[in-house]
Amino acid sequence: MIKSLMLSTSLLLSFATMATEGKVFLETSNTQIKTTSEFYVDVMVKDLPEVYGVQLSVSYDPQTLTLIDQNPKIAGAQLEHGNFLDTKRLYTLRNQATPKSRAVQYIVSQVAPAESASGDGRLARLYFSAPTNATNTDISIKRVEFGTRHGEKHIYQTNTPLNLSFDAQFSQQEKPTPEMPDWLLVLSALLPASLIAWIFWRKAKSQRRPDQTA
Repeated sequence: MIKSLMLSTSLLLSFATMATEGKVFLETSNTQIKTTSEFYVDVMVKDLPEVYGVQLSVSYDPQTLTLIDQNPKIAGAQLEHGNFLDTKRLYTLRNQATPKSRAVQYIVSQVAPAESASGDGRLARLYFSAPTNATNTDISIKRVEFGTRHGEKHIYQTNTPLNLSFDAQFSQQEKPTPEMPDWLLVLSALLPASLIAWIFWRKAKSQRRPDQTA
């Protein structure tokens, strides 16, 4: 645990550089939201270099939107971890909405033996609800910094907010597709090969001469 805390602290105190590779952005399936309904917004990454932790701040209007807590066992409203970082080896320093500052603070770091994460993926998912009088609002990434395993820090500029509009006549946003657990992903990858092998085995067995059949 001490080693994890030291690594996490080093991510926050490391030398900062402006990121020139990859991007971070907000995404949702439909920006037209039915009032009083629940909806989600994803924090996505694309073409990211190898990183080990992140400090993220997502800005929203708490008078228009209510962040729906994803972990009732811990005080304060929290967002949902994504699939970009290794959630099985993730140390959370902060994950909490702060309505006074109009933001959600999210600071996490992977811990050994997790490998560095890179490429594309979903960093986090936020669930919101809006009141009947909501019309439109912006959600934006206020700050995002990634730390590497070697103590470097990459800062990303994300100036384009996600604009959402609300109306009682809009369709309710569909729920996100549940992600398959790792063991099911492996099984689904192996199943086609196993099925093909079984088909060939049955075909070969049916083609045996009578005197070769047991």
